[in-house]
Amino acid sequence: MRDSRYRSFFSRSTGLGLTAVIVAACGVGAGLGAVLVMATRQSGGEDLLPRVHGLGSLTADKFAACTCPMDINSEGFFILDFLTGDLTGGVLNPQAAAAKFTRIFSYNVLADLGVQAGAKEPRFLLLAGGMNFIGPGANTMAQSVLYVTDVTTGVTAAYAIPWVTQQARVPGRAELVLLDIARPRGGGAVAP
Repeated sequence: MRDSRYRSFFSRSTGLGLTAVIVAACGVGAGLGAVLVMATRQSGGEDLLPRVHGLGSLTADKFAACTCPMDINSEGFFILDFLTGDLTGGVLNPQAAAAKFTRIFSYNVLADLGVQAGAKEPRFLLLAGGMNFIGPGANTMAQSVLYVTDVTTGVTAAYAIPWVTQQARVPGRAELVLLDIARPRGGGAVAP
């Protein structure tokens, strides 16, 4: 009964049936969507809107893990073992038939953070941040930096990830590159 009242209302107020109004509304919505998509493209076909890369990070009792963009098409996965201090990671081969970790990265963070090997229950945070390196050597680094923090002292080390996009499909290993160490306690002095 209620449905018939709405139908007669639309018919009287618009001169159209309910179906015609719904079809017209869908057409207007589709047209606006097409205009929006076209408006977000430059003449060269590139997006005007920035691409969004998701960074994820998680810490448990004995491990911390994070993801980070390596370049516009690739993502890295890194895991930190609290007991050994080994920070390791990899990037999957972008070819669907060979989607295996082809690029492997590693580094031991204990000395940089001033943590003794075998320390009782060390705890760390592992975070990734975006970075667009400039100058000489910029094209040999990923677009991310890994930050490792000792939860006990707050000492944080920043690491660059060696990365050349053309090598994404080529198996290989590389060591992460220590950029700097920040020591927040004691006046916020930065390590030399």
